[in-house]
Amino acid sequence: MSQIPRPAASPPHLRVAGGRDLTPEAPVQRLDGQLTVIVPVESDDLDLALAHAAIREAVRPLAREIEYLYVLDGALEAARERLERLAAAGEPVAILQFPRAFGRAAALSVAFREAKGDVVLTLPPEGEVETEELPKLVAALARADLVVAARQLEDKPASGRIRKLEWLARLLLGNPFTDLRCRVRLMRRAVADELVLYGNQDRFLPLLAQSAGFRVVEVPVRGRLVHAPSRGADPGMLLDLLTVFFLFRFVQKPFRFFGGIGLGLVAAGGLGTAWLVLERLAFGTPLANRPALILATLTLVLGIQIVAVGLIGEIVAFAHARSLRRYRIERIVE
Repeated sequence: MSQIPRPAASPPHLRVAGGRDLTPEAPVQRLDGQLTVIVPVESDDLDLALAHAAIREAVRPLAREIEYLYVLDGALEAARERLERLAAAGEPVAILQFPRAFGRAAALSVAFREAKGDVVLTLPPEGEVETEELPKLVAALARADLVVAARQLEDKPASGRIRKLEWLARLLLGNPFTDLRCRVRLMRRAVADELVLYGNQDRFLPLLAQSAGFRVVEVPVRGRLVHAPSRGADPGMLLDLLTVFFLFRFVQKPFRFFGGIGLGLVAAGGLGTAWLVLERLAFGTPLANRPALILATLTLVLGIQIVAVGLIGEIVAFAHARSLRRYRIERIVE
């Protein structure tokens, strides 16, 4: 993998995930290796000729060799025809197209696998950040594995649901990033190769990379709020958030999750049943026609079943322990 030169003067202000300031020591230089620009396309309504011209002018100073990879998420025939005309005109454009919409995570996974560059830039065609801000990402990559853009928006999103979901992400995942919804990210090839995305986990890519041990830096940039085509509502994002929370905390130790819930229910059901039996033996209170007995018994049985699920999960995790590697080795010194 080609090495990215360290900068030589002071570039823009940077912020490491978690809030710590980071200011590289040099001006932005071109990347030595090849840069792959991944552009996910989700709509036929985009003027891709104009978008490609803007993207090309924006990334041209970033590397000497650049590959443009457009991923069409669905049967977007008009978009494909526009891109084919660009390729016929000599533009270095590669096109990947799904027969139907599979989602952004699937599009990125395929693009990561097909990308040839040493460095990968994901760049939505709608233009979420000002193009002149992209060199800041290259400067930050000198000290990071993944650089995420944090848009400094003049008009903050007014949706209360978005604010609540961002607050919930900070609470559940310890999210140190201020703009998870921004899709502009620059990463080394190792990040693209090692991360596994599915469902709608693309929006949590910085958190997944940080969890895997990669160095993640957030760069404040001037941007704009773009209403890109959405494939899911906020309730869907809430479910994705809970899924990522479970994967972060319990994928290697499922019994801690199921066992805690199950043992709590077993204790509640057992105590309730014991109290009812004690009342029957000590005070002669009849057990017939008592809903409390049914409730206590069902709680006890449900708790035992949940504990059993946790034990089965532990067995599955143990059997697949080799493939559930949650760490990476940065270097070996001998």
